[in-house]
Amino acid sequence: MRKYRWIFPIAVGILLLAGVGFWGYGQMVSRQAAETALNNKYNLAFYNLLNNVQNMEVMLSKSLVGEETHQDSQLFMRLWQESLAAQSNLGQIPVTEASVARTIKFLNQLGAYSQSLAAQTAGGSSKNDDQWQTLNKLYKQAQTLNGELRNVESSLSSGTLTLSELKRDSRYVLRRAGPQLANSNFQVIDRNMQQYPTLIYDGPFSDHIARKTPVGLEGSQVSSDQARDISLKFIERRPNTTYIANVAGTVNGRLPVYRVDISPRPAQNGEKITMGVSSRGGKVVWMLNSRSPGTAALKVREAGDIAGRFLEDRGFKDMESTYYEVRDAVAVFNYAATQGKIILYPDQIKVTVSLDNGQVVGYDAANYWMAHRARTLPQPRLTAAEARAKLSPRLEDVTPGRLALIPKTVDNEVLAYEFQGRLDKDVFLVYIDALTGEEVKLLKVIKTNNGVLTM
Repeated sequence: MRKYRWIFPIAVGILLLAGVGFWGYGQMVSRQAAETALNNKYNLAFYNLLNNVQNMEVMLSKSLVGEETHQDSQLFMRLWQESLAAQSNLGQIPVTEASVARTIKFLNQLGAYSQSLAAQTAGGSSKNDDQWQTLNKLYKQAQTLNGELRNVESSLSSGTLTLSELKRDSRYVLRRAGPQLANSNFQVIDRNMQQYPTLIYDGPFSDHIARKTPVGLEGSQVSSDQARDISLKFIERRPNTTYIANVAGTVNGRLPVYRVDISPRPAQNGEKITMGVSSRGGKVVWMLNSRSPGTAALKVREAGDIAGRFLEDRGFKDMESTYYEVRDAVAVFNYAATQGKIILYPDQIKVTVSLDNGQVVGYDAANYWMAHRARTLPQPRLTAAEARAKLSPRLEDVTPGRLALIPKTVDNEVLAYEFQGRLDKDVFLVYIDALTGEEVKLLKVIKTNNGVLTM
């Protein structure tokens, strides 16, 4: 027994070490979980701030082009609200107040200036030349801040900068931008952000529809069997392939539809087609093919031709391609209906084409069927030249102008002249009411490697 007496204390020691190790591991896991939660909070605040600054830049650019006091008043009010949101989000990022004091001052001044301009333009007084020059300087300063924040975002996205490091690194970035932005020569305005998402690459006015009753659907109710037959006629068929369609149920909403699931046999790359067929009128409202696209082999122009033929073959004869987006080896094309030579922006359809083999893998006509009808359009009271004279004289390379029907409010459409013009390197779409001469809409056109978007 004496011989093995030393085993007991060693065993106790091992157990103690194991216990301490287990406890330490548990503490480490708890700390990591707490740090992750805190980092997520900081991350959300940073990306919200980035969105605020992006929108402020866009709104400032719009303020250089708009001529209508009513439009300007709304713009400056939104800018003021955006600056308040930017201040709030900046305050949640783990940097000391001293390190971003000038940037905070810039945002405060920006909000105050935009608020004063909102009151001025709401009273009917347009911005003067000195104010325009100030806005132009502020726009350039906003670009600087946006670029600095983008550098931080790039480091976060690549993993070279963690949120704990952001406390150290972003302090330098924001401190460096601060003195530029808080220049005492500027009494500034704020800007409103347009999030890259929902309206992205859909072109102007694609997400405006909010009517309670669709006006484009006519006819009687269709049965589930009829919906299944309609879906089978709508899809593109491959040779030597059998398509089995089943009605999975109904989806209620502004456009009540039957949901139809179609299974090709044999399937390719997990292919399954899901469609929505309206219970009234039996129109295909949307379609989605779940097939994973392969390596892109088609050019965007070739895919656009395929999308156009797809619509023509399904009875959509008077459609005009407007904007497009390329993402993940597919191209999404936006089409608007036309009536005579007038483009009807409320009546839009999106067609998605896979760039590996040209198959149409997506279709969305919800906006079209919500709005489409034969319209009695008024005769313009202004000529294109008279409407063009309403534009900012600072716009260059202005197009001759064309008539377009655009939504002014949810239930109010306006016949307007659409002009495209350029201010320095920025491109804008300006819409002038063809009856009153009022500037009713102003959009900034963003061209990227993936397509075109409007903000």
